[in-house]
Amino acid sequence: MKYILLLSLISTTTFAKNYLDDNLRKETWNDIEVIWLEDNSLPTYDVAFYFSEGAISDRKGKYGETELMFAGLSFGTRRYSQNAIAESLEFYGAEYGSRVTHEYSTFSVRGLVKDLIPTMKMICHMFDDATYPKKELKKTKRRVSSGFKSMVTNHSQLANHIFRYESLRGSGIEQPTTGSIKSINKITSRDLTKRLGHFNKNVKKRIYLRGPKTISNLKEIVMNDCRWKQSKKTSTAIAKKKQLKNSSIIFVPVPNANQAQIRIGRYINKDEISFENAEMKSFTAKFIGGGFTSRLVQRLRVEKGLTYSAGAYASEQKNYGRSGISTFTKNETVVTTLNEIKKLIDENSQAIPVELFKLNQKSAKGQYLLSLESTSDFLETLLFFDHINRPYRDIYNYSDKVDSYSEVALAKMVKELFDWDRQTFLILGNKKLIKSLRKAGYKVVEKNYKNYL
Repeated sequence: MKYILLLSLISTTTFAKNYLDDNLRKETWNDIEVIWLEDNSLPTYDVAFYFSEGAISDRKGKYGETELMFAGLSFGTRRYSQNAIAESLEFYGAEYGSRVTHEYSTFSVRGLVKDLIPTMKMICHMFDDATYPKKELKKTKRRVSSGFKSMVTNHSQLANHIFRYESLRGSGIEQPTTGSIKSINKITSRDLTKRLGHFNKNVKKRIYLRGPKTISNLKEIVMNDCRWKQSKKTSTAIAKKKQLKNSSIIFVPVPNANQAQIRIGRYINKDEISFENAEMKSFTAKFIGGGFTSRLVQRLRVEKGLTYSAGAYASEQKNYGRSGISTFTKNETVVTTLNEIKKLIDENSQAIPVELFKLNQKSAKGQYLLSLESTSDFLETLLFFDHINRPYRDIYNYSDKVDSYSEVALAKMVKELFDWDRQTFLILGNKKLIKSLRKAGYKVVEKNYKNYL
């Protein structure tokens, strides 16, 4: 179920000023800050619980602990079995789930206002009394391990998984929030119970709501049933990663590969992150690889016929960020594809055609409006802005900021994000490609995919 804001959008500025100014409320429940978008247009609610700690604090050797702790809230409590919890929440038509990053975690719930009280009482009961039964935990660990092992059949997913590790190596967050087969198997019910207790008592919390006045009943439930203690502790700092000049391609052979997965990107250190250029980074990534009209797709697919799709991204959190390029090609054209990507980056680091620049400005503003259409996405935007200590007004300043950019500034940011000498390179595919790459002058380091699972 997806709830859509019924809004007449004339411009980003009008939308955000009117909606936020007219509907945003802030309260405090037991020292927990509450951000409430009062919306009486639908008999539905959205709730997002924010926790200022994430997977960065998972214990060494037990990576994936935080994500498994949240996922296992519904495994059972001393009063209810997993089936009883599922049946209750399904009866009320509630949607719920968690999201864990290295810096912070969230738990979200959506449903009908008339069922708010029984639904949220069950959710708070799970937080207060989850026991992580060994039987259910064993099943989940087996399922997670199976998912890791099956990645070898999905080369794109496996390439993303390995590339994340290699591009973040040395930062302290190279381990994914999901952990690994080895680390997941070491986690016990006792570990998860202890982790939950830590989040309940020692981690800073914030609550985000969207719904009518009647959901004020949630206050009493949170205070009496969740029984959380507030903390001033914020997310754990992430180490600065030394940027080294990369000269080698990491090559990961996989069986039955008739295509080569290509990943190129780099780690963005905290000292490169600022509110002033966040939108510029995002705009640059869209320009390079944000859709059919992007430079990568036009060059690699339309002009050269080397691939079906290609994309680029630049995303930042509070303490770090990542930028990258992702595509695939036939085995026989892997060298050509690499050369064309480098050529494209070099060209767009020097000059951007004015007409092309203007077209992408309009496209970026339109895409931004669409990204605010879902209420859950809008709440997530407010949550993230608070996490990085960014003012909400920046939401409705987006169009003006994009209009202020120039072709010269865009070319400069292309160079900053995608400079060839600062990237980590990964190719996943048929082992025979190593010879072709070396013959073309590339240095290649071969690695086993099993070491990343």
